[in-house]
Amino acid sequence: MSKIKTYIFISLIHFFSSYAYAKSLSNEKEDYFCLPKDISNGFGCNWKSSSRTLGEEHQIKIVSKDDGHPVKDGNLSLRFEVRPGECGGKFDGSIDEATGEANNDCDRVESGASERAELKTKPFKRGESWYSWSIYIPEGQEIFNPGSLKIGQFHSTIQKYIQQSHWEHNDGKYTFVNPVCGFECKGKSINIIGKWTDIVINVNWSENDKGFYNVWADGKMIYDYEGPTLYEKKNKAYLKLGIYRGFLNKLWNENRDGGISVVYFDDIKYAKNLKKLNLNYELDKEVKYTDEELREINKANNKLSDEQEKVKKYYLSFIVKKIAKKFNEDEIKIENWVYLKTDHLPWKEDFYKITSRKELSKLEKFLIEEANKEF
Repeated sequence: MSKIKTYIFISLIHFFSSYAYAKSLSNEKEDYFCLPKDISNGFGCNWKSSSRTLGEEHQIKIVSKDDGHPVKDGNLSLRFEVRPGECGGKFDGSIDEATGEANNDCDRVESGASERAELKTKPFKRGESWYSWSIYIPEGQEIFNPGSLKIGQFHSTIQKYIQQSHWEHNDGKYTFVNPVCGFECKGKSINIIGKWTDIVINVNWSENDKGFYNVWADGKMIYDYEGPTLYEKKNKAYLKLGIYRGFLNKLWNENRDGGISVVYFDDIKYAKNLKKLNLNYELDKEVKYTDEELREINKANNKLSDEQEKVKKYYLSFIVKKIAKKFNEDEIKIENWVYLKTDHLPWKEDFYKITSRKELSKLEKFLIEEANKEF
């Protein structure tokens, strides 16, 4: 073979290898399929498009970096896109027997209207599993509050239950949420816009206290939890990757449609142990918080009722006036200083103890001593 023919042959191979996977998966709803090893490993041929994905060509695509798309490793990544109005389901007036609502995502009321583009897997066996992926969200997308923007879910095989965990992105960050524990059970929120972020999830699927979650972002632990990870014994979990835009009614009430949502996934892996994930970085062994994060956590944990806040302010006002007068300082300045100095106190747990005459006298003495040092 001549050098020219060899060059043309190699060029054609490169061309077709680059573009062969630039295709849509949006309508692959009937049979399970494999994702290319350039994108996913460990799941086998256990993927299909969610039945409620509308099926537009642009919604779920395997794309190439040769076409200008972001890719973490190799040449390919998985791209999801949802545009306003892309609701799935039947628009024939039929009713979903499980929910009693319209059999399409746009007309649901109680559970909220939704739009989606998602791939799902077969259910996983109970016991310990490891999952990882890299995620990239392009800049310039609309913040989705007060709606919900889920970018990845572990869903329930029993239809009466909601997802068993998910990643929320409605505020522009990426937050792991554990509804089995309660919607207040969340990991540290992370910033993922405009850059690749590596996610690792270690879970033990169980309906009892043997269950657990350990979740990392770029090797830093952002959530650890021990307790049920399934709603009940007969339940199993399966993974849904992609975009789920929920409670659209809340956006529509503000004359908004959420704009276009786009996300990329790459290096999607599943294994029964950490070693088989073949990570090229170490994982922290505990969640670490900055001083600012700890202050926010303490503030949330110590949040008082409106009535308790009034009582607290009333009693502290006497101390504020006394210190301001003693040191000839502005009352507003002293009030801010007093609240900072008393922020660490367990106001919520020991409210009635702290506001007793004896404890308030101790608190006043302590604050005057501290004021002597600072003013």
